[in-house]
Amino acid sequence: MLAVLAMSRIEAAAYRFVRLVGIVAFAVLVGIGVWSVMDGWMSGGRGTVGGSLSLVSAVGAAAVILLAPVMDSKSSWLRIAAAIGGVCGIAASCVWSMMFSDVGEGAWLLNLLGRVLSSFLLGSVTVAWLLGHAYLTARKLPIAPLRRVSRLFALAVGLRWAYLALCLVLLYFGSWGGGSGWFGSKMSSLWLILSLRVAVGLVAAGVFAYFVADCVKCRSTQSATGILYFASVFVYIGELSSQHLVNEIGLPL
Repeated sequence: MLAVLAMSRIEAAAYRFVRLVGIVAFAVLVGIGVWSVMDGWMSGGRGTVGGSLSLVSAVGAAAVILLAPVMDSKSSWLRIAAAIGGVCGIAASCVWSMMFSDVGEGAWLLNLLGRVLSSFLLGSVTVAWLLGHAYLTARKLPIAPLRRVSRLFALAVGLRWAYLALCLVLLYFGSWGGGSGWFGSKMSSLWLILSLRVAVGLVAAGVFAYFVADCVKCRSTQSATGILYFASVFVYIGELSSQHLVNEIGLPL
């Protein structure tokens, strides 16, 4: 969320929206960071790195909250704070992925790429619907911020599709896993999770991303916001399904 905020047109957005993104990110990061650090201390270091990165990211979120009311004169500093917080948060997610997921042998780099793309998709759709909600109360907002975020959301969906195609090709031809026979067996046993991942998390999300872009083009912000609410649910379900597939296949499809 913080990284997407840094790439958004924050100078044209309402400061209450920017502050809300910071508050949501700060609450999540502090909760996860404190839990991870305490768990790391009690279990001999496991999770401490990820927790520490989360707390650093929380500092970036706190800076966003403090700078939001004066972002007209401090927009560059706010963008830097959001970028640092976003990078640290994504790094924490990658650390946990390597520590707690059953990643296939030799697939760690591809798994990290999947984690980054998942963060981009989750962050873009969450920021998009929060921004869309701001248009319901601040009707004089220009359309530029929503247009930028909706494009980031569409880009994130497209990159997730490309990543899925790459992983399926590598799994089928045996670069990871056991070749086409192993691939067919896995696909047949995981059809329900794969259906949720593809049909809900990618197909439906892609269709809704198109609808949102069309609504933004027509400056229909209320319609775009309603669609984004549903799109966020689909994305959350799809990414949860993707994380389940890490332990089953070794890659977050």
